[in-house]
Amino acid sequence: MAGWYTACYRRGTPVSLVGKIYLGASLVLLIGGIALTAVTLNENETWVEILVWVPQFDLVEPLRRVRYETKVSTLMAGWAVAVATWLALAIRLPFRIRAAARTQRRVRELEREVLELRTLPLRQHEEDEILAAEAHLDTGGAKKVMTEKIRLDRARKVQESGLHPKLDPGGGGAR
Repeated sequence: MAGWYTACYRRGTPVSLVGKIYLGASLVLLIGGIALTAVTLNENETWVEILVWVPQFDLVEPLRRVRYETKVSTLMAGWAVAVATWLALAIRLPFRIRAAARTQRRVRELEREVLELRTLPLRQHEEDEILAAEAHLDTGGAKKVMTEKIRLDRARKVQESGLHPKLDPGGGGAR
């Protein structure tokens, strides 16, 4: 995929070489159609009569015929705007489909990650037991080294000071 970005959307989206060719060809055809329409509209200045059936609140004659006179170029301009709108939507369609597919793929990846993280505490406990078994350690009876050192230091201070452990102002001591 090419590293270039297009200004078709609000955010920069990477476009492949095929996408760039498709976009370029579509825009050339659209610009050519607009130029051809402009030339044709300038050449047709005749007036035509349009007959429109308009509904009305009458039970005898529910539709009445209304005649309008307009320029051919005005009619052609209306049709040109309609066709141009449909072409613009057709040009954007492949890019929107690809963006939706990419979004769905990313959502599935995130759902898998969330599922993996939900089961992490269960798997972590099993992995800890396996590692402890491999190291021949008992995880339940392991001593807490720092706590034991603090308790021994307090007991040594009590012995050096000559105080009774229950009268020790530090509140510690060998219990």
